[in-house]
Amino acid sequence: KQVVSTQSTGSVVEAYNAKYEDEDAGPGDGLVELIFVKRQRYKLCNLVLDNCSISEIGPCEEVTNICSKVTECDLAHNSLTEWTEVYKLLDVGPHIKFLNLSNNSLAACQGLPTVQYPALHCLVLCGNGIDWSTLLTLLPHLPSLKQLNVGHNNITSLPCITTSNLPDITELNLIENKINCFSDVVGLAELFPNLATLVLSDNPLNSFGDDQQAVTKFEKLAKLHVNNITIKSWDEVSKLRWFPALHDVRMVHWDLFGDMKEEERRKMLGALLPNSPLINGAPIPDREAAERWYLRRCNKEGNTTATSEEPFYLDLIRYQELHEKWGELPEVADITLECRETMTLTLRVPDKGVEVQREFSIYDTYLSIIAQLEKEIKEVISLNTIQYVKQGNPDNHPYPVIIATPQQMLYQIINHAHAVESGDAIVFNVAQGWELKFDKANNPRAVKF
Repeated sequence: KQVVSTQSTGSVVEAYNAKYEDEDAGPGDGLVELIFVKRQRYKLCNLVLDNCSISEIGPCEEVTNICSKVTECDLAHNSLTEWTEVYKLLDVGPHIKFLNLSNNSLAACQGLPTVQYPALHCLVLCGNGIDWSTLLTLLPHLPSLKQLNVGHNNITSLPCITTSNLPDITELNLIENKINCFSDVVGLAELFPNLATLVLSDNPLNSFGDDQQAVTKFEKLAKLHVNNITIKSWDEVSKLRWFPALHDVRMVHWDLFGDMKEEERRKMLGALLPNSPLINGAPIPDREAAERWYLRRCNKEGNTTATSEEPFYLDLIRYQELHEKWGELPEVADITLECRETMTLTLRVPDKGVEVQREFSIYDTYLSIIAQLEKEIKEVISLNTIQYVKQGNPDNHPYPVIIATPQQMLYQIINHAHAVESGDAIVFNVAQGWELKFDKANNPRAVKF
């Protein structure tokens, strides 16, 4: 959507004067104005005149004074309609490296320039309505152009109408056009042999084609942006391995991913795209784990996923590669690492023929266990003959509880002090010469007799 300025200025000169000239300067401010003019107006490096209703460049002499030092020029959202005005600007601005002409009506090219503009490195033509064929006639006159942005232009095809290639262009942005055939895209490999970044996001692409040999001609393409396209098959994802130098791929908002969880999606992409260290701007944290996960899924399930009713995707070539790399993988053990709060112990008192099972907290001490047991058997427990039996001991052999003093032992947490765990048994003996008395509150007390 083009935004039109409410102030009609007409030319670059008028827009520049309206933006940068101090119209409120008084008669005594001449010296200040002179300094302002020399330092601010005529030595600008970045000229920004967007939304100024500019339809022409203006007198060459004045524009030359304005643009003599300019390296970046932004004329987006204006009313330019003639390419001759653009050539005029480049003629008087010999140092312009960046030029933004977005949302100007420059669809038609009435004539080609008579000279080349080697200084221009980046050209932005978003929303101009220009077609690809017209653009290709202009590019040979920009021999040093490296970055070209022609998004939002309703481009439907990319015909190659020139016999010469453009080796300097390394970045091409075709975002939000109407390109639906990847066979047109592969032609860019010969037209731009040094292309390193290609943006195809928001185009109705539903396939990466079937010509692997043609795709491999993108010998230097390292970054590919294909966000929000209409790919619906995992086979198409696997084709991204055909790009020999690809290491950064952006692919979000695909219908293919549906309701897949983020973790599962990243594992799938990490396993299927070994040549891409970066996926959606972030590295795969553990690619080996992703590959092993995919191999196990192929071995175990083969036809269903854990999160979807659709068939699990099997890339046979990639499966064979991973099988050669990792071999036959055993099933992953299901280990629960949660800490239990309680344990079941067997308490034995051979002197009394008592053997009971009770559930205790893992933080219980010998003192608390002995207190419960004494209440139950109405006897005093000896602190010097405590033993325990480990679960699964074939001989049921008791191990002595080694203590320095009875007082020290009483307050030890049994799970910490002797690694007692659920299923173990503790063996107690009755203390000789002692009996258990209870007060009025039913609290036990050991009495020697």
